[in-house]
Amino acid sequence: MSQQGGAIVSKPTKSENVPKAMQKKFDEIVAITEEFSQQHLNEEYAELIRFATAALCRKRPSPLARGRAKTWACGITHAIGMVNFLYDRSREPYISAKDLYQWFGVSSSTGQAKSKLVRDTLNTHQLDPEWSIKSINKDNPLAWMITLESGLTIDVRTAPRHIQELFYQNGLIPFPPDAFESEDTPSRPRASKKRKSKPTKAELNSLYVLNVYLFDGLVTEEFIKTNPVVCRTIEIKGSNTLTDLHDAIFDAFDREEEHLYEFQIGGKGPNDPEAVRYGMKSPFSKPMFGNDSKDAEATRIASLDLSVDDAFGYLFDFGDSWMHQINVMSISENAPKGNYPRATKREGESPPQYPDFEEE
Repeated sequence: MSQQGGAIVSKPTKSENVPKAMQKKFDEIVAITEEFSQQHLNEEYAELIRFATAALCRKRPSPLARGRAKTWACGITHAIGMVNFLYDRSREPYISAKDLYQWFGVSSSTGQAKSKLVRDTLNTHQLDPEWSIKSINKDNPLAWMITLESGLTIDVRTAPRHIQELFYQNGLIPFPPDAFESEDTPSRPRASKKRKSKPTKAELNSLYVLNVYLFDGLVTEEFIKTNPVVCRTIEIKGSNTLTDLHDAIFDAFDREEEHLYEFQIGGKGPNDPEAVRYGMKSPFSKPMFGNDSKDAEATRIASLDLSVDDAFGYLFDFGDSWMHQINVMSISENAPKGNYPRATKREGESPPQYPDFEEE
């Protein structure tokens, strides 16, 4: 926060004001997004989507000036959904990206590309306080850390109520912290199989051979015809972490841009609610993906108590839902010297993370 003449400088206020030349396009897009929000989201989402649409209309030149209203409605809604983890099953409201695209009647490649353009234009990202709903901002430190003119950074949640109100009135925080009453979120049931906490030295030095199969994501029918199987074989040591495995898969599939991810261990199939989730540690030391999600970076492969022929899930990018099945092919003692993890075999081409699209 900065001050001018002793007064607090407010952040710009979101609005639905748009240039006269863009009013018709704004109305067309919002009519579509309002219907979608009524069916699948809520008024808070609907308002953010209207604000985002208006902000894009005010850009000079506006990207919305060209293209169909339904395509932009899909892209804007998907973008706001990505910022707010809409595609995470542990949250409410929830809808899959695939169902979102289908509702708007837009192909996944077109919807995703428009969404990326929206996010780039608004310079937004996941956990961006500017475009987050209350339930996200409640525990998001980015929403509450204010730098004073003296250079001191404070957490407004610890400030007296009258100070919180002052910051709120000037648009520097999304709402007074104690004005938001959260409800307890029920935890996912945990898998019954217990995990090891302290692997032995021999287990840490074991070599795991994993086959990582891609079976769902942003791929075209043409790609599937020429690449019926897409698989990467990865060797990894017991001492490596699930984050190391994520990095190896990311490189093995030639991906370019990082997104959130989770491993699903102990379930009976993809997205089984009884699987134990391991994901990225949140910047505020709470689970990203539900109350019982564990930290992938702190979890060694040897601690998972895997056996040969076990299979577990790996979801990359909650927006486009690249789903993989990982099969444990072998586990051997005394891994040879070398750098791990490493990809040793590739079957099928890597699909582009962001396919080319044509305006619909």
